[in-house]
Amino acid sequence: MFFHIIVGFILPWVLGIYLFRNQTRIFITFYPIGVAVASLINEIGFKYFWKMDKNFQELIPYDLGIYPILSCLFICSIHYKKMSTLITFLVFTLGTSFLELLIVLLGKLEYRDEWNIYWSAVSYLMAYLIIYGYYKLVRKFILFK
Repeated sequence: MFFHIIVGFILPWVLGIYLFRNQTRIFITFYPIGVAVASLINEIGFKYFWKMDKNFQELIPYDLGIYPILSCLFICSIHYKKMSTLITFLVFTLGTSFLELLIVLLGKLEYRDEWNIYWSAVSYLMAYLIIYGYYKLVRKFILFK
């Protein structure tokens, strides 16, 4: 239980506090969509494709921690052109997939119904595509012009 709270919530919020203090506008704009996308994908995934270890069944630390904060970092990387958009997608998709693979290898997450790390990478890519699409809408109609 402590593993999931520390890895999924506390450690990401160290970066989250930094982002909030230094990139407040991006954080406030993209954190909620990150929570929404994480909650949607995790709700579907945990119903059909994977499950946590039996000591921990809550998704809240991940839905409010690592995934939305990575979404904000993803947008910061694109918005400030630290990397090209394609490279950013690749780095974030592979990086998030690697973190999940570590959690699987530690026995904290179990795949079922033929799910594997490749499908997880596809789900992360879809999540980042949704976040990027939202970024394009926000940039066009609301902020960051």
